[in-house]
Amino acid sequence: MTSSNDKQSIRSQLSTHYSAMQNIHLRDLFMHDSQRGKAYSLQLPSLYIDYSKNILTNETLSLLFQYATASRIEESIGEMFAGEKINVTEDRAVLHTALRSTVDQKLKVDNEDIIEKVHFELNRIKKFVNTVHDKSYRGWTNKPINTFVNIGIGGSDLGPKMVVDALSEYQQIETRTFFISNIDYQAIESIQRVINPETTLFIISSKSFNTIETRTNAETLRTWMQQTGCDDLSKHFIAVSNNLDAAKEFGINDENVFELWDWVGGRFSLWSSIGLPIALSIGFDNFETLLAGAHEMDEHFSKTPLEKNAPIILALIDYWYSNFFNAETHAFIPYDESLKLFPDYLSQLFMESNGKSLDLNGHRLDYQTMPIVWGSTGTNSQHSFFQLLHQGTHFVPIDFLVPLSKHGDKKHQAQLLANCIAQSQALMQGGNNPDPNKYFSGNKPSTTILYSELTPKTLGSLIAMYEHRTFVQGLLWNINPFDQYGVELGKKLAADIYKNLEGTEITEELDSSTQNLINLYKQSNP
Repeated sequence: MTSSNDKQSIRSQLSTHYSAMQNIHLRDLFMHDSQRGKAYSLQLPSLYIDYSKNILTNETLSLLFQYATASRIEESIGEMFAGEKINVTEDRAVLHTALRSTVDQKLKVDNEDIIEKVHFELNRIKKFVNTVHDKSYRGWTNKPINTFVNIGIGGSDLGPKMVVDALSEYQQIETRTFFISNIDYQAIESIQRVINPETTLFIISSKSFNTIETRTNAETLRTWMQQTGCDDLSKHFIAVSNNLDAAKEFGINDENVFELWDWVGGRFSLWSSIGLPIALSIGFDNFETLLAGAHEMDEHFSKTPLEKNAPIILALIDYWYSNFFNAETHAFIPYDESLKLFPDYLSQLFMESNGKSLDLNGHRLDYQTMPIVWGSTGTNSQHSFFQLLHQGTHFVPIDFLVPLSKHGDKKHQAQLLANCIAQSQALMQGGNNPDPNKYFSGNKPSTTILYSELTPKTLGSLIAMYEHRTFVQGLLWNINPFDQYGVELGKKLAADIYKNLEGTEITEELDSSTQNLINLYKQSNP
């Protein structure tokens, strides 16, 4: 077993190596190695990953692989897949990978057959989705359901919403899918204007069934349904939850509550019953294909050596930039309109997972962890924040994502691909010009991820790759990526402030700023 001294020694070597790399430009690395583009690339079944435009050499990778070994990366991967309780702060297993397992796999946790439970629930989802799509599931006026509204927030919203939007061309004929997460009443009003209550199914997605935003939105929509004349709410509300009693109290029949387990973290949950709106939108067969794509990546991640393992290599590059180049931000730019919500999804995945300042032993960290994750679609972003990427003062690693083909006019696709490739080239090599305002320094790192086209299987592999990359980042920083206590304090304080907003008095212990803001609200809403 390796020790902290081993890691410290390798970090010291990486620091010395970084000092040497500061004097090397990316264009020189390409100039001295005509095969660099292929040598620093990975071909996976669904994805092609070119990481050659990153500031690294064989020596860099060798040291990073040594650090991965010293950090017990491969052993930790095995522990996750075996169902060990690697979420140490909550004493839970982390089994989102089990959600896309094959039926012949075996895995027991606390003497329960996890795979059997997963596939039992998948069969329930399949049966329900099929009754909706064959029009045998009907609303209170006996009209078939054709509109789905998911009520959730965070992991119960971002993942499914992103997937449904990305795979919109697979949407079942004559159906529509909407998502409500914001507690702002405007979000509800905008959906009420375009849906027919007689043909709408509401999916309440909440593990606890007590998340304040989700519960408030669900209760408001339940009241609205009653006001429109609905005399059988059980036909229009279903739930994904671990709280059967609360769902039943709300008015949802037991057979319409789909289970969500404690070992499924919210931002890793789209593969579970939280993915019910995905299955309703694109059909259960396509949902299964999405799971198969993720399983394919699971197999790669769990069985491929460090030197060829895509999530590990990408996480090591992240660690290299964050902890030696002091990268405080990372941009994700999909040159694919289908992935326009992907940067938002990745923001939650990465930052809620690894935005931590304590190590696994509860000690305050003296090094940097997760950079700020952001991004937008190309080519739009070329005309906004790319100015900063090319000539700004910030060091910003970038992931480009682009399909090799899309349905539609080939000229548009060629232009799209040309822009993506050109941007990565320009950022890497820069451009000389006697006018300093037109000079580009280059040496800006990026990774380009290609895929043939965005199918359910490809998207499943892509999402799973980023999930595993997140996990490895946490291992390298010695933090737990599977809890999110940072979201709790604001929620607790919001509940207290709500009481003050609705009451006649203000709690004296509140600070003067908070008191003043509450008074302003009350003056505006007498």
